[in-house]
Amino acid sequence: MAASHNFWFVWRVPTLLGLLTVFGLLAALLGTGAWHWASWLAMALPLGVIALCLTLPSKRQRP
Repeated sequence: MAASHNFWFVWRVPTLLGLLTVFGLLAALLGTGAWHWASWLAMALPLGVIALCLTLPSKRQRP
């Protein structure tokens, strides 16, 4: 398997969540009105993903 395929397979979701967080921070700092709602949504979505990952059972087998 190609190294670039492994890279994007592993880092695709963390990169998207990071970009979403940066968008949320910039929207909160630079915008008003609807931008504040967009920033709340952009900042809450990564927290929702974290909560979802913590509550779902792991697929890995533990020794």
